[in-house]
Amino acid sequence: MPGTIFQSLSSSRLTGQTHRRMASFLMRAIVSALLLLTACYAHDARAQSIDGSISVLSISPPRVRVEGTRTPGTNTWSFRNVYASVIGIGDRVENLTLADAQGASVPVRKLAPGEWRAEGPATRFSYEAKLESPLMGTDAAYVSWLTGEYGFLMLGDLLPLADSGKAATASLRLNLPPGWSTSTTETKGAAARYEVKDVERAVFFVGRNLRERHASPGSMDFTFVTTGEWAFTDEDAANMASSILKEHAETFGGAVAARTMLVLAPYPRPMGAERWSAETRGRTVMLLSGRAPSKVAALSRLSVPLTHELFHLWIPNSIALDGDYDWFYEGFTMYQAMRAAARLNLLTFEDFLNAIGRAFDAYAFSSDKDKLSLIAQSERRWTGSPALIYNKGMLVAFLYDLTLRQKNGGKRSLADVYRALFRRYQAPEARADGNRAVLAALNEPADMREFTRRYVENAGAIDLAAAIEPFGLQVDSRGIRTRIIVADSLKSEQRDLLRKFGYNAQSRAGHLAR
Repeated sequence: MPGTIFQSLSSSRLTGQTHRRMASFLMRAIVSALLLLTACYAHDARAQSIDGSISVLSISPPRVRVEGTRTPGTNTWSFRNVYASVIGIGDRVENLTLADAQGASVPVRKLAPGEWRAEGPATRFSYEAKLESPLMGTDAAYVSWLTGEYGFLMLGDLLPLADSGKAATASLRLNLPPGWSTSTTETKGAAARYEVKDVERAVFFVGRNLRERHASPGSMDFTFVTTGEWAFTDEDAANMASSILKEHAETFGGAVAARTMLVLAPYPRPMGAERWSAETRGRTVMLLSGRAPSKVAALSRLSVPLTHELFHLWIPNSIALDGDYDWFYEGFTMYQAMRAAARLNLLTFEDFLNAIGRAFDAYAFSSDKDKLSLIAQSERRWTGSPALIYNKGMLVAFLYDLTLRQKNGGKRSLADVYRALFRRYQAPEARADGNRAVLAALNEPADMREFTRRYVENAGAIDLAAAIEPFGLQVDSRGIRTRIIVADSLKSEQRDLLRKFGYNAQSRAGHLAR
């Protein structure tokens, strides 16, 4: 509307009193138009609010009923149908009935999986959802499901999607089977109702025999929750998580302010002891794992995914960056998490180098490895080769960290990039593009710009042997797997650099003896 006014009046020839009258009219029209647009925008962008309940109707088969009121009313009722690698989530929603604010029934028809259209604005709703666990076991970290003993209720796929871009809120009561309890980071208010500030990030872990342990690593309010039997004690796992959180807080130069929760649960379907999958949503880390019989092996396998997922409480979940920069907050973070695990003695220097070797093998065998830049690959994460983002991103992070440390004599490292991002982008109202922000931070040392241009912005191929040779490392390809070893002869600056990664003469001797 303002554009139309400016366009129609700018071509008129105005003089004297007519000019002043028309100028006055123009200003009044502009002000009126802006007020109208502001009012319309405020109405359209009102955050969705839901007042309702989720009731478990049965656990075999698993089924819940969701009912309540939605403000403002709407004709469009949409439910998430795709998340990460899971497709067809919307098909779980059934028997949707709607009513208006006066209680009169509003006819509704289904358009597609998870999509309904009402004949008029509806505010009251009731529907049921089937909550079988995903057939692909590793997908269980991404969606709601229930077994006869425990499960996850994730509001992002259980409640209607918001019409606007603003975070939807909810006031909910959970009606669970007798003997079941709930663990969540959401606030429990009056009348046993949970007051949820952001539906997309809300997670409720529910079950018959949930065990909680509370800790305060640094200044954080941390809860560890688990169920089932493990080879290690609850205290073992909680202490490991607390030490990792402290380490991450030092890396970022600050703790996560809000209450956080780690849920460790067995897979809902049988899976191998070596398998794990995870999701960090809001302030909740969900880690599903197979169960190893040995305590040492089980804790060792737990340490790497745990270190990685807890890192996500900071990046991307505590910073205001948008877009597809998964190459950084997944691939680079895999590397940075391993560095944290090494500093905590959860990984040896040999373990660290072996992990880099495995990442290179996975990268080398990928047919798409050098077709797209890391940025472009991130845009196709769930439709392309998601593992490539992790493996190539991890390799590039390793080479970036080594190169940066060598160039400045060890004064700066990749950890400084994470610290800068956490410091600059905490304010939620000042959101920025993730790729631009991360590249700017990586490129602050001007002599690193060619590196990021080659390996991040372009699809630069990684010649591992040539890339690590300047740092006193070599590739041993005599076996079926790539092994990275320390060179027989090291310069003093190479030795000093590798010591920062846990290298010493004893670790090298043990590595070569294997």
